Amino acid sequence: MLRQTAIILMALAMSSAAWAQDPPTPESGAAPEIMILGTYHFTGGGSDYVNSPVEDHLSAARQAEIAAVLDRLEAFAPTRILVELEPEHEAAFNETYAQYRAGQHSLTVNERQQIGMALAARLGHDRLYAVDYSNGMDFDAMLQAAAAAGQTALLADFDTAIGRIQAQAADPATASLSVLDRLIDVNSAEEIAQHNLYLILAQMGDSAHPAGAQQMELWWGRNLHIFANIAHVSRPGDRVLVIYGAGHKYLLDQFVDSAPNLEWVDPLSYLQ
Repeated sequence: MLRQTAIILMALAMSSAAWAQDPPTPESGAAPEIMILGTYHFTGGGSDYVNSPVEDHLSAARQAEIAAVLDRLEAFAPTRILVELEPEHEAAFNETYAQYRAGQHSLTVNERQQIGMALAARLGHDRLYAVDYSNGMDFDAMLQAAAAAGQTALLADFDTAIGRIQAQAADPATASLSVLDRLIDVNSAEEIAQHNLYLILAQMGDSAHPAGAQQMELWWGRNLHIFANIAHVSRPGDRVLVIYGAGHKYLLDQFVDSAPNLEWVDPLSYLQ
């Protein structure tokens, strides 16, 4: 009996070592391919800390630019399209989508409809999927905690970073970019790297009142929930297009690329 137990323990140890070195992968081609398309808000509004001005995306010129984006995304041939919307609103969203396919709805100025619905209709999809998760985030609590802790240098770093983002957002040259060029820009490595601002926020406060770390737990946690929702609706062999606010792209890309049963796809390989 002791010998059998020892053999079992050795086998488990060897399996654990093998997993650590080379995690198992699904059969070739079976892993869902996941593309996270970071977007700006076509309406120019939204709940982001910084929102960019945009020109009318229903104008003939902008509609032609959006059609060019759809042409490139269509080449990915997604089998499922996921949007930044909480699951409780999915049924109503798909009712609107059905009306659009029946010629009874005109797309509103929103990337969920302008890209998501329009591309889904091109591809003959019956539905889209809502995968957002919201838990709120209190910026004021972090800034107040930093002020109370005397973190003047940290607050200056935050102001500098926000000032740079605001200046870029307000630059008329940004708003005048074509939809395709702007999507290429927000999905670039340089833009995605601005997520490091959240690690400045994480340091705000002190060990007694770690407001920054607590709020960043919510941010990382929110994106983990979104990632899990993406995984829940993805099936082997799927090509999944996720249309999401660009601020989420850094973490969602990281989670998808690190998951051993998913395959990350760079949208720039199709947009450029």
